[in-house]
Amino acid sequence: MDQHEVIANEATADTGADSSAYVPPLELTAGQPAPIAANGGLSYMSFDQDGDAGTTAATQAALELIAGGDGQAIIDMLDNAPPGPIETKWGVGFRDYDECLAHIRANNIEAPEGGVALPLRYTIREAPSYSIVTSNALWRDPAREAEAKVLRKDEQDNTRRYLYFPQVLRDARRIAEYYPGLSPNSPECMDRLGVSLAHCQSACENFYDAAEV
Repeated sequence: MDQHEVIANEATADTGADSSAYVPPLELTAGQPAPIAANGGLSYMSFDQDGDAGTTAATQAALELIAGGDGQAIIDMLDNAPPGPIETKWGVGFRDYDECLAHIRANNIEAPEGGVALPLRYTIREAPSYSIVTSNALWRDPAREAEAKVLRKDEQDNTRRYLYFPQVLRDARRIAEYYPGLSPNSPECMDRLGVSLAHCQSACENFYDAAEV
């Protein structure tokens, strides 16, 4: 039994028999590394308690992650780094968009036909992230004001853990050109690259018309 089966079984045991929460099955893409998401990628709905949809478990996990101090350590590292590019395990990153764009131009980073080279913003924190929704009772509970303050600060601090990285985006419709023999519309494409194309027919003619949508 692998780690994801263990997680799924434990979560099922924790979910009350009278729970009405819908728990989507855990699905993993073949050949891909294990997710870094909390609980191995298992939905927090699996930890439903008395109809709370798993929010109690998710909130507790968020507070424990913050208390670990890793997020603040990353902020301190970025704040104390000298001006200019920052070396990371994923390559060179930049604090702002324009600086990254200048790097792309200076190094003549080109994209194939149908593609584009541009700065994209990524977190450099390899850990789950949490956003406590505004409807959560935590925000209205005076007894949990200290927890709310910690969670609110961490939400704001998320933007301080990002860097811009030079990336090349390619036209997914041309996947067969990049990977001969691989159809972009096939399950094999999803298994190998984590993306595939699907045609979805819609009766909507104007997606800018809210009423029609």
